[in-house]
Amino acid sequence: MAMNFKIFETKELADIFAADLLRKQIHNNPESILALDVNEDLSQVYEKFVGEVKNHPADLSEVQLFAVGKGGMDVFKNLDIPSSQLNNGGTADDLDDKGKKKVNVAILNLNSNKKVGFNNDNEELFKAKELFIYATGPDKSAVVRSLYDANLEGNGTLSDIKKHRMVTVVIDKEAAANLDQDIVEYYSYKFA
Repeated sequence: MAMNFKIFETKELADIFAADLLRKQIHNNPESILALDVNEDLSQVYEKFVGEVKNHPADLSEVQLFAVGKGGMDVFKNLDIPSSQLNNGGTADDLDDKGKKKVNVAILNLNSNKKVGFNNDNEELFKAKELFIYATGPDKSAVVRSLYDANLEGNGTLSDIKKHRMVTVVIDKEAAANLDQDIVEYYSYKFA
């Protein structure tokens, strides 16, 4: 288990990073299964991802995208992904029904009320090989601190996130405001 933080100066830089990691995942594994939170906070990530793929074409013929939460996958219709591989269900049962329990990457928005993904049923999401938790803005600073302080022996969503074998928390400086300064300096990420 390893929880890593990537702290960016701005939300836009956090969005670019998350979009780029999606593109790289598909480039490295064209058969990737991605569980993507369709929360509005992540809309710019997906817009940037679509732009990245248009500028740096990737093989999308086998990729599977699953919506996490209520909302659509409309932004991804601009890509050459067969519609049968854009799964709009939005519930844990939809992910389970497709038999896709080996999600490669899940990107989930951390809400200020400590909810992520499917809220109460994240078992399938937490089986993902890599889990990315996204939080930006000053209203997320308290929950980011709660995640940082979560007890590994505890129960609940934040402890479950912290127990995941490979989780990266992608945040901006505003969301990191309640973290100690030495933590912020250590995890601050700058593009090369």
